[in-house]
Amino acid sequence: METVKAGKTTDHLPQEIIEDILCRLPVKLLSRFKCVSPSWLSLISSKQFIKTHLQRSKKIESFADQRIILTCKGKLKACSLSSLLTESVTRVDSFDFFPMNSSNDIVFVGSCNGLICVLVDKCRFFLLNPSTREFKELPDFFTGAMFPKNLGSISAYGFGFDESSGDYKICAVCYSMLVFGLNVTFPRTVRVYSLKADSWGVSRLFYKLDICLYGAAKFMSGKFHWISVFLTDPKWEVVCFDLKSETFGTVKQPSCMEGYKRPRLGVLDGCLCVFSDYSPTDTFDVWIWNEYGVEDSWAKYVTIPYQSVTNYVTPLFVLPSGEVLFTCGLEFFIYNKRDNCVRQQHTINFDHDRDRDREAELYTESSLTCTW
Repeated sequence: METVKAGKTTDHLPQEIIEDILCRLPVKLLSRFKCVSPSWLSLISSKQFIKTHLQRSKKIESFADQRIILTCKGKLKACSLSSLLTESVTRVDSFDFFPMNSSNDIVFVGSCNGLICVLVDKCRFFLLNPSTREFKELPDFFTGAMFPKNLGSISAYGFGFDESSGDYKICAVCYSMLVFGLNVTFPRTVRVYSLKADSWGVSRLFYKLDICLYGAAKFMSGKFHWISVFLTDPKWEVVCFDLKSETFGTVKQPSCMEGYKRPRLGVLDGCLCVFSDYSPTDTFDVWIWNEYGVEDSWAKYVTIPYQSVTNYVTPLFVLPSGEVLFTCGLEFFIYNKRDNCVRQQHTINFDHDRDRDREAELYTESSLTCTW
């Protein structure tokens, strides 16, 4: 039987047909098909193809290209969203391509368009693409910073895409401790990293001294969002950072959430949400901001009785049926608000010890490079 090279079999196909076929393939296959011919390598590596493929992947109703990445005891692991929703048991895989995965201190900075940003050992930023098994360590945050590494600690961070400049950016807030005789001050500085420039911008002082920001921001509508804590006031508010103007702003605590303690932020169904384990009614409540920027558009999306779950629940995803997928400790659950029923989704290859601080992020597989 005559062997025909792949390149010859596609010579008679119009270019747009080839592109349409390739756009329907998963990222792992695309990585292999780069070796078919120089023209396929050029096509699959082009920014327009990567963008088109990503947009299509986000619309697939089977969620085949969507995955959940988790930190578990300082290690990165991932599982298929589709498998978690449809199969009785889902396997969780380790990130064997990332050498820093042996560290005991890895936290999420954020995920955007298939790229994952993590902070290792509280001072080293990395970009990863789990689908292409690529990673990149970013320039040292403290080089050129206002204060040296031994006096500072990176406490708040966010990763997202600035559509106005076509650039991926990181915003990081650093807390420092300075001692002058008997006086101790805690200045806070901010720096922004640009993937296009592959560098950190100039350090500048944080715009407010009476609030503290901690942990990873949630990215929505071109802005990073954190729940802020006032140093002298029990109230809270949402602090946002605009990637386009690189300026801070605030969203006041919604009046409908008076009495909620220790709130956390998330993104559900394309909307910013606030949820809390400590509600006035002793339930786990999720509030969604239906129209971003419209103060009176907050609405309670779901209320889960505490007898259904333990504390420290994190909502991850809204199914087309309206059910909510969330994590609770090391376990996944789906909550059906119509019949107030919770069912567990089982996984294997997890450490079974309870890990209260486990983090989870949803991302869509893409072929974006870490040097975009």
